[in-house]
Amino acid sequence: MTLKAHHPEFSLYAAMKVFTAQAIPGTLTLLNDKICFKASGVLKGTEIKDTFHFKDIKNIKFGFSFSPFRIVIIDNDGESWIFDQVNRKDAKQFIEIYNSVNKN
Repeated sequence: MTLKAHHPEFSLYAAMKVFTAQAIPGTLTLLNDKICFKASGVLKGTEIKDTFHFKDIKNIKFGFSFSPFRIVIIDNDGESWIFDQVNRKDAKQFIEIYNSVNKN
């Protein structure tokens, strides 16, 4: 996938984990300066947090979970934002693009 350097964008399906057994389905989108989460369906607009500016992100990683793969965003306050039900290939590409965009 080729992204424009001045405005990269990559979206994938993810479910924001709210409690141990509850998640909000939606789309996680990587932009050139932030990551946005938008809930879908009847839960649209119910996001606890929907914007993660790069300057506020301490670390971002992906790994295996009980529901395929997950992306975890750790903010500068140490709070973890977990996004489950992510396709492995998409999660890996999301992290790679984030790392290449954020190193500038």
